[in-house]
Amino acid sequence: MHSCNLCGGCDLLHLIDFGNHPVAKHYLAERSDDRPTWPVRLFFCESCGLTQLVESCPPEILYDNYVTMSLWKFQPHVQREIDIIQSLEGMGPDAKVIEIGSNDGMFLHQLSLSGYKNTLGVEPTKDAYDLSVAKGLNTLQAFLSPELSRTITQQYGEFDLFISRQNLEHISDLKGVAESIRILVKPNGFVLIEVPNFACTLRFHDYALWEEHVNYFTADTLRYFLAMAGVELVSEETVQFSGGSFFVIGRKVGNVSCSMDYVAELRRQNIEYATYWPVFRKEIGEFLTSQKRAGKKIAVYGAGSRTFCLINFSDIVSGIDVIVDDQLEKQNLFMPGGKLPIVSSDALYSEEIDICLLAVNTENEDKVISKHAKWVRDGGVFWSILPPSDRLLPVWEHNGE
Repeated sequence: MHSCNLCGGCDLLHLIDFGNHPVAKHYLAERSDDRPTWPVRLFFCESCGLTQLVESCPPEILYDNYVTMSLWKFQPHVQREIDIIQSLEGMGPDAKVIEIGSNDGMFLHQLSLSGYKNTLGVEPTKDAYDLSVAKGLNTLQAFLSPELSRTITQQYGEFDLFISRQNLEHISDLKGVAESIRILVKPNGFVLIEVPNFACTLRFHDYALWEEHVNYFTADTLRYFLAMAGVELVSEETVQFSGGSFFVIGRKVGNVSCSMDYVAELRRQNIEYATYWPVFRKEIGEFLTSQKRAGKKIAVYGAGSRTFCLINFSDIVSGIDVIVDDQLEKQNLFMPGGKLPIVSSDALYSEEIDICLLAVNTENEDKVISKHAKWVRDGGVFWSILPPSDRLLPVWEHNGE
């Protein structure tokens, strides 16, 4: 029996079975290639309210190499987070900072440019770790655990700031992370945690979940996690990044209480989200089928993991001709599952594409459309398939918003 990633309870409500699918970031070199598949099943914890995946792909397979680097993503909120860090009590240039899931070291590098030199990254994937070390950043290649945390404090002492950016959603052992925070952070030290905002996912009926994300946090469930770690919430901000995210600043104070009054309403929202899934799946399939019958050629712009998951979950491969992406590392490969080819966006013209489904983060859509203004003038039409865009396909008009 699976226990909740957050509270350890076993009262889990099954929401959606998306089926078995390959890891989205494991691109195919040849269309004939195959990858192992893993279940993608969404559950809701009746005790603490955390929505989560159960029995998904093991972390040692997901995080051998990470493939997707932080520097590849436009993150306009980074400077805002650094400004807040600099404003915190005791967070001068000599402050000791640890970041878990530090990826290629992008954020720690930005901190170093702001004067912070006493930093440590913890990154399990080899390719991201190598890039971090190449930047001259002190980095350990390891998965975070309480045992590792004790070893780190023996060598470095306690830290003034613990950072986890777009990382906590990947970790099934949240209790272990909470214990690690208690070990690593000094009394009255700070915690910065950034995660995708599942409240946005629920509100917009966004089914482009990523199988790597085993935890789906709202402000309430993240506050519950902070309380487990003995951290009191100081501030919270939402940011327009990767479908909607938010970050919190907390302070380690010891014992923190947390009301569970939110669970009932969160349960209602999750059930409504699950109920609409078969309706959404049917309608997006019918929309694309109708366009293909009308002779339209359809491309998807953006060869990202959320995109692949949505295409595979919804079984809409037959409605798409090609995936376009201007990142050279992804071109001339094929998407896992649907095996659609990934080519340059020049294909919008050379393949005479009529409809392009935007599958980039909302904050990047205007840039893409501007780049292909000629294609639009020639009659091409952009729609979006990743909320919270205001260019979403008409199927989102029926979601009760």
